[in-house]
Amino acid sequence: MTEAAVTAEGGAGALADMPLFAGIAAGELERVEHFMAPFQAEPGDVLFRQGEEGDRIYVIDSGRVELQVEHTGGEVVTLAILGPKELLGELSLLAGARRSGTAIVREQASGWVLHRSGLEMLRLDAGAGAVELVARMTELVLARLRARYETISDELALHDAEPAPAPPRGARTPAPSGLAPAYLASLLCFSHFHDHEQIEAAIAGSEPVELPAGAFAMAPDVVAGELLLVLRGALDVSIRRRHSARRVRLAGPGRFVGHVGALDGRPSPLVAHAREHVVLLPLPSQRVRAMLRDPSAPARRFSAGLAEDIARAMRQAERPIARMAAEPMPMPVLRA
Repeated sequence: MTEAAVTAEGGAGALADMPLFAGIAAGELERVEHFMAPFQAEPGDVLFRQGEEGDRIYVIDSGRVELQVEHTGGEVVTLAILGPKELLGELSLLAGARRSGTAIVREQASGWVLHRSGLEMLRLDAGAGAVELVARMTELVLARLRARYETISDELALHDAEPAPAPPRGARTPAPSGLAPAYLASLLCFSHFHDHEQIEAAIAGSEPVELPAGAFAMAPDVVAGELLLVLRGALDVSIRRRHSARRVRLAGPGRFVGHVGALDGRPSPLVAHAREHVVLLPLPSQRVRAMLRDPSAPARRFSAGLAEDIARAMRQAERPIARMAAEPMPMPVLRA
């Protein structure tokens, strides 16, 4: 198998014909095209290999690409066959992670490739086309995350028919003091920001709150009105039935909790409880959704960090540990 080459003459179809780009004005689409390059690959070519750094996304216009994963012991399993109008490799790039599989061309393929440098420029571009495209990519990964959570929920229900009782949400108290600007700037979710003023603009109006260890921060099957940012401590995020549960994420400082629900406006299957004393920053869902398509610099930088975090949550939910049944958590006794 040979490595695929990006070419200047790939016969890639018009981006406007692809769902990801549909409806973006022609002038804006031409601007977006400057961040991308056409590619063409022959059967047997390798677009990327398992374990490599995720440094590019492919938008397939024609052909077929097989995504394989090699497990410990040498077993090779086909995860998917991707074809026209589909996106390939976005999770690794957005999450800053290594490839979880190998992509091999099975039928002559062409399309467009977006490298990390192009994505970074797109994220910070205030043009309407760039803003819309980055928002759609974020929503695409969010939809995949919801589908993954729903699959886990369905798997649990096959073996444990009884739903878990709804846990009471813990009483929040205002955090006694604000967080130092240097500490906020050190959080991974704010790595795209240049100064504290931009961070303050992105989170304006939101005040930190505290929860004691064991308290529940999120209950399932409700439409979340907020996205939670963990500032200190950690939230254990799981999907539960009465007698079993699966952890899908352990979210520490700089991680968001509740993307599914807060960003798509639908009930979430997630339960989140504090493993230790936590400080959280609740961000109103409506404001966060608006920032996805806000061209201002603070919103663009916030949205970049949010997209990366959604991709990381997806990678965590796909790990083998996420498929292991956990011991049911006792409901805490909450004191006034």
